[in-house]
Amino acid sequence: MKFKKQNQHGAWAMIFMPLLLGIAAGGFHFSQLFYMAGWLLMFFAADHALMFIKRMKRNKEFGYLKSALMFGGIAILLFLYPLMVEYRIMFFFIVMLPLGLITAYYAKIRDERNIINDIAAIMIFSIAGGGIAFLNSHEWTHGITTVIAVSFLYFVGSALVVKTVVRERKNIRYRNASYIYHALLFLGMLAWHYLLGIAFVVGIIRAVGVYGRGWTPKKLGILEVVHVLWISAWVVVYLTAVL
Repeated sequence: MKFKKQNQHGAWAMIFMPLLLGIAAGGFHFSQLFYMAGWLLMFFAADHALMFIKRMKRNKEFGYLKSALMFGGIAILLFLYPLMVEYRIMFFFIVMLPLGLITAYYAKIRDERNIINDIAAIMIFSIAGGGIAFLNSHEWTHGITTVIAVSFLYFVGSALVVKTVVRERKNIRYRNASYIYHALLFLGMLAWHYLLGIAFVVGIIRAVGVYGRGWTPKKLGILEVVHVLWISAWVVVYLTAVL
């Protein structure tokens, strides 16, 4: 078996932020610990499966496939208890399937940095946050909508910032798109609720402040961790104190 180490800070943030927000929105239940562990291993499984798809034309990288099957098998076992608590969470996973096919396609053509691929992956992780909330609420709530929307909108903004700093730093269209997106996002969140406006005001400052400053991916990743904590704290306040 072969193992792929995940070094991207943004990936770790996408794993845990929606889940923690989902628990804040739906309340805590012991089964959510199994859900979180299962989701982490499912991420590892998908990451190794995509690496296999990416490399299978060039080399017979079956070690990644074996690792994917191992992680996936353990994840399924961990999800059995949450499914017994609330079997309808399976519908959240069903919705993820076509999005997973999109990420598999971009892995196959070796174009994982495509913004469409980013958006598909972000939507998958955002839906996972809704699923963990539904596990305890047993019904669709405004909190679940908030978790999915906030997670998705935040990470799309992060993807744009990364592209303006690392991947597309000389592309003025990406810079303009990032500025406009973050400005509209802040105004939209402020109109939604002032607490969410406070949460997202740092985003536009970050988008403008890091552009053209020669930031390294590592430095940008550290900023991302701080930003995720800021966003999460204010969103949790909104979910617990307002809803």
